[in-house]
Amino acid sequence: MRTRPPAFARPRRGLSIVEVLVALVLVAVGLLGMAGSTTLALRTTFDAQRRREAVHRVESRFASLSAAGCSHAAGGSSTDSARRLHEVWAVHSPAGGFVTISDSVHWMTAQGARSLAITSAILC
Repeated sequence: MRTRPPAFARPRRGLSIVEVLVALVLVAVGLLGMAGSTTLALRTTFDAQRRREAVHRVESRFASLSAAGCSHAAGGSSTDSARRLHEVWAVHSPAGGFVTISDSVHWMTAQGARSLAITSAILC
């Protein structure tokens, strides 16, 4: 007659509850890391898009003031409430055959207020 070895002496099959819990914790940490990276990438992309839009507005403003000529160039401001952008430009009197233009664009992000300021000149 054969006798069965005790249960604790038999080879183990499957996973213990501790191993399953450790695996679940590791998977959860990995998923949280991926979610954090995605959030950071989206925030960076949104900020870059706003900066690109601000630079485009400044370039357009400089082009329109340059096309108007030195005598018609004047300062002003513009607000785009849909995009939450505010632009202010100033034209400084001609000196030495050119007019200096300062343009700044302000916008809000989740981290707070951001702005971009660029100065250029128009030959008279």
